[in-house]
Amino acid sequence: SWKLRSEGKTIQSGILKNLSLKPQESRYVNIPATEINIKPLTEYFLEFEFRLKHDQGLLNKGHLVAWEQLPIVNYNTIKNASAKLQAGNLTNIPTFEKVNETDDKVEMVGHDFKIKFSKKHGTLESWMWNGKEYLLKGPKPNFWRAPIDNDFGNNMPRRMAVWKDATDHQKISKINVTIKDNLVGIRVSYEYPNIGSKGEIAYNIYGNGSILVNHSFEPNMPELPNLPKFGVTMKIPKEFNNLTWFGRGPHENYWDRKSSAKVDIYSGKVSEQYHPYVRPQENGNKTDVRWATLRNDRGNGIMVTGLLSLNVSHFNPEDFDHGFKRSNKGINENIKVIKQSMHTIDLVERDLVHLDIDHLQMGVGGEDSWWAQPLDKYQIQPKEYNYHFMMIPLDWQNDPIELYKKDLFK
Repeated sequence: SWKLRSEGKTIQSGILKNLSLKPQESRYVNIPATEINIKPLTEYFLEFEFRLKHDQGLLNKGHLVAWEQLPIVNYNTIKNASAKLQAGNLTNIPTFEKVNETDDKVEMVGHDFKIKFSKKHGTLESWMWNGKEYLLKGPKPNFWRAPIDNDFGNNMPRRMAVWKDATDHQKISKINVTIKDNLVGIRVSYEYPNIGSKGEIAYNIYGNGSILVNHSFEPNMPELPNLPKFGVTMKIPKEFNNLTWFGRGPHENYWDRKSSAKVDIYSGKVSEQYHPYVRPQENGNKTDVRWATLRNDRGNGIMVTGLLSLNVSHFNPEDFDHGFKRSNKGINENIKVIKQSMHTIDLVERDLVHLDIDHLQMGVGGEDSWWAQPLDKYQIQPKEYNYHFMMIPLDWQNDPIELYKKDLFK
């Protein structure tokens, strides 16, 4: 069978009968799709399913044998097109009601929101929308993941320990603030002393309450190991526990483990994204995420847009089996790699949603579990990186599909 799908809906479908193909044979097949009106800034996919016509042993008629999904109009096409149409246009964005800057903070007030940025901590401190707090802990650079079993096999906790240090020990070197009528730009420059490198997170905070985040990294030390991750991490209130995303799913998927996951619109509770491995470790990731929403039961929440690797959880990464301990004598000295005697039942949900918004996470490997690293093409080289995403406040009336298309113009 075939389906032409877009934005979670089937537009056309049909059955391809009597293919009569033997193993290793091939033939051309005409798909009898009729003409459709291609909408701007919209992705389309042609999907195929191969199912049994008759019962075969333990398998019943209709059993899914294989499937494939082919992009007709994909993300890169619409992103490139939209970039040419309009970039950074502020014409239709309202002005702030008030902007106050002091030595300690920057406070921005709009029609129905208030955003506070802490200069002391170098991140967003509060994001209030209609009197409700949407933020527990603001975005911070993150280079680390909780090691998986394959990581222990290839000594990842020891080899890549410097990136755990870079995540835990960041120094803010400079903060620049630019204030306009409907845009406040805040640039936070970071130094990572243990790896002799630097980076930056730039926030463009708009008069409608949306926040554009740009994260960059520049290595300055030779012979750094590859990165486990490049992204940011933050925390929001636990009530925003209803997840919907447009990306690969519904199960967890990773850079080198995603061909089994179709691009579509999926929904579920944050707690349902946790995969209960016997030993608690990295889990539940989603790749190629175009947008995702986290809403409470009343429909309020936040939306994240970009082309991202995304992970949401009611646990902090340190709740999982991190697997190594280190003295304070040096970065790579006296590291003791030990799997803790932890099981899934040892975990207790926290009163939060932990949110990782990543550009990349390295592959999980699996060629073997005692030495092999992920293939080179699924490793993150220690070089310059730059990516961005938008955070948009939501109420129950907002349609994420329409908001996403508007964001493509920015």
